[in-house]
Amino acid sequence: MTNEDVEYTILNVEEIPSTFPTGNPLADTLELWRSWAGDRKAPTWRDVEMYNIPPIVLPQTLVVDVINGGQDYKYRFWGSDYTAHYGMDETGMLLSKSIGPGFIEATRTQLQAVLDRQAPCTFDVAIRAPRSGIVQTKINLRLPIMDTPTEVTKVLTATLFNETTLSHRTRLLEAFCDDAKLTRSTSED
Repeated sequence: MTNEDVEYTILNVEEIPSTFPTGNPLADTLELWRSWAGDRKAPTWRDVEMYNIPPIVLPQTLVVDVINGGQDYKYRFWGSDYTAHYGMDETGMLLSKSIGPGFIEATRTQLQAVLDRQAPCTFDVAIRAPRSGIVQTKINLRLPIMDTPTEVTKVLTATLFNETTLSHRTRLLEAFCDDAKLTRSTSED
């Protein structure tokens, strides 16, 4: 798959405070990240215990390796809910070859904020599927991992896809997955 195969329209990317109500799974994930970091600015990859991420968040989690200081990113981990939402597993793929230029640019901007600040950043994101026009919203909590004391080497993204009714969620998942499959098969013809 190349970034010309599909174009998800990014409707909104807004940075929001990295504060969540007690009991929110992203609050629990942020606290877990802080425990991994201890007295350091961020944890190292060896400190990260993915299996401790709240069960509702883990399938909605991504991890990227930072390539050449942020010139590109490689997906180390692509959660199963991402596969369900976008109809593909991008584990091992480069962001630059991801699911469309808008998606790539919005993701780069968010990841760059984490690299620049070397601190957690949170974004409210709205994306429209290319063929169906269905809109999906999510919150991305992006957390730095620093295998060296001075640079972010990986970014863990804990996502919460916003809650919808069961019928809307089913239609949304089908639409995003079908859009990716249809666009992919059209480009192969």
